[in-house]
Order: sequence, then structure tokens, then C-alpha cells
Amino acid sequence: MNRSLAVLVTALAAAGAVAPPAAAQDVRAMVAVYTQLLADGLSELERQEGRLRETWSRVDAGAAAVVDAHRQGAPLESLRADEERQQALEAQLVIQLVELQRTRRDLLTNRAVMEAVSGAAAAPPAASAGLLSGTWELTVQPGLSGTAYLMQQGTLVSGTYELSGGWSGSLRGTLVANKVRLERIDSQLGFAAIFYGEVDLGADPLVIQGRWEATQLATGLPSAGGWRAQRKD
Repeated sequence: MNRSLAVLVTALAAAGAVAPPAAAQDVRAMVAVYTQLLADGLSELERQEGRLRETWSRVDAGAAAVVDAHRQGAPLESLRADEERQQALEAQLVIQLVELQRTRRDLLTNRAVMEAVSGAAAAPPAASAGLLSGTWELTVQPGLSGTAYLMQQGTLVSGTYELSGGWSGSLRGTLVANKVRLERIDSQLGFAAIFYGEVDLGADPLVIQGRWEATQLATGLPSAGGWRAQRKD
């Protein structure tokens, strides 16, 4: 993600040198960011597929070895050791499958956002100008509540949050065609989750609601859930 942020800074600097309208700056910067995100995501997907094929080969060979050991009447302790190794390999395979699926979902999300951003210049400037700026009451399922302060500039969104249980940190992301994507950077966990949502323009006060997915699967915390934010001011 650091690489993507560097791309964002570079793109914003380049846009400022020519000084086009602010909306054009946003669009050009966001297209640069999501082009890089897509390239990085494809490279990561290829690496994950390679690791998955390698692990699957080991699982397949291990399964055959376990069967052969049983047929040959191997000692019980040896069979138990073989079974433990096989289960560890199979668990690794499952983890890699989940990571692969998440990478594919992120690719689809980034592709959708990039296509929306590319057409954002044609939308009325007031449609998203500062829509999310302000203080929001948060509910994050399961079992968390708190407050977020967001600042929106064009399609870019940033801010901070505090949740029950002592969780706090920063938020960064985008608003495109009323679709919100926010990355949660927790002060304790680091890059902890991605929040996907949609703004309910008919609600008064304004409401955002959707789903979130954890980016870290080994923390012992929930890996997904629903979330809702209601405008306070």
C-alpha cells in the first residue's frame, strides 16, 4: 500500500504543475492510483496462484503417501505423524485459498472504482463535493460503536475514528457514484480492514451502510461484518 500512496503523491504533484480544474486533478490522480493498484493486484494474484499450485502438489503427494503408509502397515506413531503433517498442509491450502479469493475481490472492486472514476468528470461537481465531510456515529458489527470524523476533497476521503474497546486510528479511501470504500488503519493492528458501503441520499440525517472485511486473518478477531454510519452534523 505504501507504493500506492507514493503513486498518489506523484500523481497529485503532476496534476498541480499544470493546474487544471480541481475535479480534473482528482480524476487524473485517482486513475493513476487505481491503475497501479490493478497492476499490483494482478502481480500478487499470479504469486498467490503459484504458491497455491505448489501447496496443492504437496497436499496431493502427502495424501497419496498417507494411503500408501496405511496399506503397507506402517507403525501407528508414524501414521499419526503423517496425519499431522497432512492436516497442516491442508490448513495452509485453505488459508491460501481465502487469500486468493480476497485478492480477486479486491481486483474487481478496484476495477469498478476505476471505471467509475474515469467517468466522474462528467458528473455535476456538486454531486460529491464534501458530501462525507463531518462527524459520523459508527456501528461496526459485531459489537462495536463509536465516532468517525471524515474530510472529503473531490473523490478522496480521509479521517479518523474511535471505537469502543479502545480501538482508534485513521481512515482513507474514495467516494465514487455514492459508493464508499474506506481502508481502516488501526493504531494497534495497522491496516486492519476495508469498509465497502453506499450513501443513502434519501436519509435525513445522511446514512452510509455496507459490509467490511478484515485484511488480517490471524488476529483472532472477527473477519467480516456489517457497518453503518449516521451523520451527526
